[in-house]
Amino acid sequence: MVKSLVTGASGFIGSHLAEALAATGDRVRALVRPTADTNRLERLGVELCPGDLTEPASLERAVAGVERVFHCAAVVADWEPRNLSARVNVEGSAALAEAALQAGVRKFVYLSTTEVYGHPDARVSEDAPYRYRGWPYCDTKIEAEKRIWEYHRRGLPATVLRPATVWGPRSKSVVVEFVELLRSGQMMLIDRGRKTAGLCYVTDLTDVMRLVGQPEVGLGRVYNVADGAATTWAEFVNGLAALLGLPPVRASIPRALAYPAGWLMEQWAGLLGAGHRPLLTRMAVEFVGTHQGFSSARAQRELGWQPRVFLAEGLRRVGEWLREDGYI
Repeated sequence: MVKSLVTGASGFIGSHLAEALAATGDRVRALVRPTADTNRLERLGVELCPGDLTEPASLERAVAGVERVFHCAAVVADWEPRNLSARVNVEGSAALAEAALQAGVRKFVYLSTTEVYGHPDARVSEDAPYRYRGWPYCDTKIEAEKRIWEYHRRGLPATVLRPATVWGPRSKSVVVEFVELLRSGQMMLIDRGRKTAGLCYVTDLTDVMRLVGQPEVGLGRVYNVADGAATTWAEFVNGLAALLGLPPVRASIPRALAYPAGWLMEQWAGLLGAGHRPLLTRMAVEFVGTHQGFSSARAQRELGWQPRVFLAEGLRRVGEWLREDGYI
């Protein structure tokens, strides 16, 4: 029986991974902050290890006796102080890698993101270069990857995954936030939603994570993870609207206008000292206003992985969850 540590296990992707690992007989340990909702993990029988990525001593306790580490935790929002993103995403990841190296773990799986490509508006493979964009999430995930590779060169048995737009039940940023915008009538498409969304259903991602969690699989490699379908943002958003019994979204703004508008809203929110995210940000515009086509050919070729859940089935599952949790 393998013992695995999952960071971010109380969040969206980490909770699905913890479920998948527990279902296959793993003993799962979760690094959890004191404020985390751990009810789901407790029902799974997951061992809870209190700690934080910014507390190195807690990371040493978390990795003690585990064979593999799945690092899912991160500050993901596009409206957070840069120093917080740097402390968690970069320094926290490096501290976890150091602890894992010293503990002699057999595999370290780092969950990165296709954001490191900087929204090239084109279909790219893992060989595409990093592209800094000036917002915290993108830039700190690049820096975190670099630190993981430094530790790999020192002996950490690492694999990096770069998922595209991960969605599914319990997704706050892609499902719940969109549902709230649809209900409030604030949902707006960029360029009529014609760009490819680059979707990755959450259980397809956890399938890849379990594959590369094996000691010798994907060692020293990086893999994009996306379903490869040409689903557009209009199809995705209007699929959610249909679940809610709402009409399709017609409101749209050209990306050429949306990007500077996002910049202005960011500046204005900064001047006001707003503690909440503005309605529009540059990262949000690029997220839905550029082609999110990322090739997963390497994962399919080297790992034998195939995506199994596409838009229609994913929406059915999301609809069930929205009804169970009272969103519908």
